Amino acid sequence: MPHRCATALIMLVATPAFAQSLALQDGDRVLFYGDSITEQRLYTTYVETFLTTRYPTMRLTYTNAGVGGDTTWGGWMGDPDTRMKRDVAPAKPTVVTVMLGMNDAGYVPFDARIFSIFQEWYGKLVTNLGATAPGARLTLIGSSPYDDFGHPETDFRGYDQSVARFAQWVPTLAKERNAQFVDFHAPVSELIRRVAKTEPAAVPTIIPDAIHPGPNGHLVMAFALLRGWNVEPVVSRVSIDAASGRVDGTQNARVTGLKDLQWKQRDGSLPFPNLPEHAIAWRNDADLGGMNQQVIAVKGLAAGSYALEIDGKGVTTANADEWADGVNLANLATPMQAQAAAVHAKIVARNELAFLRARSIEFTLAEYKPTAATNALRKLESRIVADIRRLSQPMEHVYRLVRK
Repeated sequence: MPHRCATALIMLVATPAFAQSLALQDGDRVLFYGDSITEQRLYTTYVETFLTTRYPTMRLTYTNAGVGGDTTWGGWMGDPDTRMKRDVAPAKPTVVTVMLGMNDAGYVPFDARIFSIFQEWYGKLVTNLGATAPGARLTLIGSSPYDDFGHPETDFRGYDQSVARFAQWVPTLAKERNAQFVDFHAPVSELIRRVAKTEPAAVPTIIPDAIHPGPNGHLVMAFALLRGWNVEPVVSRVSIDAASGRVDGTQNARVTGLKDLQWKQRDGSLPFPNLPEHAIAWRNDADLGGMNQQVIAVKGLAAGSYALEIDGKGVTTANADEWADGVNLANLATPMQAQAAAVHAKIVARNELAFLRARSIEFTLAEYKPTAATNALRKLESRIVADIRRLSQPMEHVYRLVRK
């Protein structure tokens, strides 16, 4: 049955002005360097899914080099020199993101001595990255917050003040080293504040253990990074004049066979998948919707209510004025959403396989030397990547508007 959506959720969202082009290039090899928050494989996976669905013809590869407990000066998996040789160099990255600081601040009130160590070693780390991956474009990230607001029982009350001070310095280093800066601390903190007003019982789920964000926090982080990289917020736009039976305009979409409010459409991209675990973020962060616009606008309809069907299945119902303004399909239950969810599931599988190979097998071997087991896992990973590329290609669908 057609699904009726609240107008506020389906109305056309204004597209922000993107002054710069996409920061990534076809063939880029992206490496995410960081601590356990990166190792969670959440914001990194969401970034990969967004780029794969929004730019299905681009060929990008991804390596997660997050290590639990890591700092700018290293951790249990080795010092920065070891990490460069083992975790960075083999990937030959052309783009590197770095998110550190949660552990660097020492889980104590702000300490100037610890801060100076962080500054010194972060500078050394950036130098090391430049030597290991010459020419790679760097994005330095201000760490997500420590949530002592949603977890007042924590043993580290006030620790977020330290984390924030460390994060606020990172753009200084980024400017000095000609790197990009993206802040995760502010948008996740803002999400917590918004959720505290609208659904306070859900606040502890944003960062369940006060350190590691859950899926909602990671979604906000991923979109912050994607904005920093100037991604295209529009999946597609189609404008139709019902009175004249004409297609007025398209963006990233091909429309054919328009007749009697029925047409065939193939978009150039897929929407970002609307996953159940992100419901709190979608409800409380209006900026997220602006990054996921798949808009159908139909003007000249007679007054009344109209249901949209795609491939014979009801998607949503809106009145003539709402269709004229534009209806955003991106987060609705469409065939394109189902396809995007399938792409994301494959990307999750690839990331889990890569983590198993690197952490459970290769890390135990000197110099990450290949074995029959690791070669077999890499072949399997390559097959999954091929599946991802095949699944991410948009398909043609039949659209129909029916007066109710």
